[in-house]
Amino acid sequence: MTPPADHDDDHNPLTTKDGWKRFVDNAPSCPQMLSLKDFKALGEENLLAYNEPRLDYHSRLVIVATPTVRDVFTTGRRLVLLNRHQISGRRGLIVTGQAGTGKTTAIAQLGRNHELLVRKRLGPAAAGRLPVVYVTVPPRATPKMLAIEFARFLGIPVFRQETQTSITNAVCDLLIKMRVELALVDEIHNLNLATQAGAEASDQLKYGSPAACVGALIYG
Repeated sequence: MTPPADHDDDHNPLTTKDGWKRFVDNAPSCPQMLSLKDFKALGEENLLAYNEPRLDYHSRLVIVATPTVRDVFTTGRRLVLLNRHQISGRRGLIVTGQAGTGKTTAIAQLGRNHELLVRKRLGPAAAGRLPVVYVTVPPRATPKMLAIEFARFLGIPVFRQETQTSITNAVCDLLIKMRVELALVDEIHNLNLATQAGAEASDQLKYGSPAACVGALIYG
């Protein structure tokens, strides 16, 4: 078998710059429907080919703007605006709830809508900007692991011998250059504050350089 090309966007996760861009740009269009007569006339092979885009479309149905999604979007947008000219003491938002209640969906939609608003507001001037970054907290995360997650999203190569400080500095430098306004940190429950590593990782998010380089941090 021939492996897929490295540039196959369908296999870029949301926690990479290319995967996030694909998520923001994705606007599935409704496939063309056949008449009942033409549908019944399809052979088995043509029927499979006809149903494939329909199944794909229904697997990516639009997100309903529930009260939770609207509240997260409104509060997140307000935080970005309030933090825009803050030098220190920037505000963040923690989205909590039971498993399966849509926390990830809510913060992802906040990020997508914010980036689309930035593009609309700035027009051609938005080219080259990266308004939003999206990372997930790995299990038993350490400060260095968190820094690597930010670096992975931004496409910064990380070498084994690099220190947490050097990775964090490289991340912060690129966050500033790319004019990042919003950082989404998902799976925050993976931080175990009862352990030293977990407490230090929490401090990395709260006081570290990446957090100081963006307009607002949203935790899910």
